Amino acid sequence: MLTALAFLTDEARKSIRRNGLMSVTALSTVTISLAVFGAAVYGLYRMHQFVTAQPERFHIAAFYKPDVPRPDVLDVRNRVRLLPGVAAVHLVTREEALAEMCRRDQLRSTRIVAALDGANPLPDRLDVRVTKPARTRSVSAALADSRRFPEIECVRNEADLLDRLLATSDLVRNVGGALAGLMLVATSMVVQNTLRLTVLARKEAIGIMRLVGATPAFIRFPLILEGLFYGLVGAGVAGCLVLFVASQSSRYVGRFQTPLAEAIPAAPDPLLVLTALTITGAGLGLITSALAIRRFLR
Repeated sequence: MLTALAFLTDEARKSIRRNGLMSVTALSTVTISLAVFGAAVYGLYRMHQFVTAQPERFHIAAFYKPDVPRPDVLDVRNRVRLLPGVAAVHLVTREEALAEMCRRDQLRSTRIVAALDGANPLPDRLDVRVTKPARTRSVSAALADSRRFPEIECVRNEADLLDRLLATSDLVRNVGGALAGLMLVATSMVVQNTLRLTVLARKEAIGIMRLVGATPAFIRFPLILEGLFYGLVGAGVAGCLVLFVASQSSRYVGRFQTPLAEAIPAAPDPLLVLTALTITGAGLGLITSALAIRRFLR
């Protein structure tokens, strides 16, 4: 069994070397197809990552009434922590809020705090993060209930913007999944047609092998190994290209110190990307080569 496998593998290697120009053409086509597919899927995934991460950056701001004593402020904070859907609660005291405004004055070269002439009109504030973005409205409604939390004067949640972001996230996920599926089908067709051309170029050799009594499995196996070779090598090269372009793009975007650039999530593990693309390429090579040779062995 192992001897036969080694022999057929050697036959596949010789066939690739013997048909050098066709092999280079097939490998180049498979590499380009997989690179386009990998880049498209990687870009769609990063877009989905970015859009999905935006709702997580939102929080509910609950502002206390100016005359609420500090013990009551702490009591409200503890009660808010017990609300269903609340993940974390951070108390920003009026003193901390004023210090934060001072830092903003220094960064922006403004004099807002100086114009206050020592006064502090800022109230205490609770920054509330929810377990899921969809819980924002229910938690905000609970905080705004004056009978339950009479110490809170107003609640800011930006729920309308959050709803639009959630809808955009669903749209990107659905459309991105459909586009990825279409790209996979298109890539499969290109790879299959390419491998079919390599098989067609050996149509005469396949006919001779059948005349001398070679079994379909004996003919098929080396050609399937060739398809696996094109898929693996093409996917490896394509994966390196995709990762290189992605790293250069990330480095370029990283030069801009903007809130949008800071909100971009971390890129997926390069090894994971390379492995996924290699498995995809190997699978396409095996399946499409088997389909390409099937018509010649009927």
